[in-house]
Amino acid sequence: MTLSRRSFVADASYVGLLMALMPEIAAAQANSPQVAEADTPHDSYDFWNGFFDSVNPLSQNYGQKSATRGPADQLPDPAAETQYLHYKADTKVLRYATDISKDELLDHDGDVAVSIALAQYQPSNTNGDANVRAAQLRVDTTQIHPYMNIIAPLAWTAIASLEPNKAGQISLEQLGFKAPQAQQGTSKIMLTQGTGKLAVNVSKAAKTSIFVKALNIIMEGAKVAAPLVTLPAISVPALSAFTEVLSYWEDRTRFIMAGNLTTAVATQQALNDPDREDRYIGLLSGDYLMVPQKHTDDLAKEMPNLDLVQGYLVRKDADPNQPLQVRAQNALPGITYASMHVSVSPLDASSSGKSSGGDSGGEKSSGGSSGGSKKSSSGKSGSGKGGASKNSTDSKTK
Repeated sequence: MTLSRRSFVADASYVGLLMALMPEIAAAQANSPQVAEADTPHDSYDFWNGFFDSVNPLSQNYGQKSATRGPADQLPDPAAETQYLHYKADTKVLRYATDISKDELLDHDGDVAVSIALAQYQPSNTNGDANVRAAQLRVDTTQIHPYMNIIAPLAWTAIASLEPNKAGQISLEQLGFKAPQAQQGTSKIMLTQGTGKLAVNVSKAAKTSIFVKALNIIMEGAKVAAPLVTLPAISVPALSAFTEVLSYWEDRTRFIMAGNLTTAVATQQALNDPDREDRYIGLLSGDYLMVPQKHTDDLAKEMPNLDLVQGYLVRKDADPNQPLQVRAQNALPGITYASMHVSVSPLDASSSGKSSGGDSGGEKSSGGSSGGSKKSSSGKSGSGKGGASKNSTDSKTK
């Protein structure tokens, strides 16, 4: 089946709606009490200002690999840096997304369509992540190369306000992540030349957070029922401007997971691109797990004993007769994580010799090679020398 590129054209009308609601958000801020810095130690604007510079044509750092936003200068808490893992379903093994090998990636010399469906968010119940204060989960995906070289790179984002119940449990289904309006902003992602950038961030607002009030105002204007905002494909400059304004009004927060935009490579040809950034994660069809850096040691000790079931970490020897959420709570109560399901498929599938293994979670692609594969719509083949090498998951923007 050949996928159409027409559905990926930027739509700025939704951003226009959000900008129109900004005066109401500003009025809400004026009536909000100040919060203690001990409760919200991280400056929200400091983190989000310049967040998209590496893919923003209006930024002086656009396309410059030397521009960095590493732990020393831009991450509010290096211990909270987002780490990405992939669950290999055929062998039931969790491994870091940096360990995905070249031959597992899609063999396609062109653009790809990526679908991201958020699965679960499980806060630690031992270090204060699961308390009565709201948390915000945000997923951003951007193109690196502009579509057809005629418009700015496109970006997609989904933001939700997460309120744990008295037991510290959060259901993304109840929050609307499974609803059509939730997946609208994340299920139609085109990565030109088979590569893009991805970031997952989780932050905890104060009880009187302007951000939560802003989401409520936006939901009312957009007529959505869940504490969730999803944006369709818009230009990176537009999303950057909106994000900076929103973070200015959020003011201060506490990051549970803080991740800069990380290069995500979905095809073998993109991996071979000599202009590819050194630090990257592999992007396959299957399930992904995100954890903060401070929890990686505890997770590493138990990884061989864990399965990922419907987005939840559970022990392989857990009683299958127990409810899934009970098994998840008992598996690793001290670890905070989020999960998502990713599907990768070629655009102009007839030009691809192989396809990503559906929900195989990382199996090798199958199918015969067809001659004369087409180049990316961004006007560059993305082929070249190179090979995979292990690297850290911390982002290195341009």
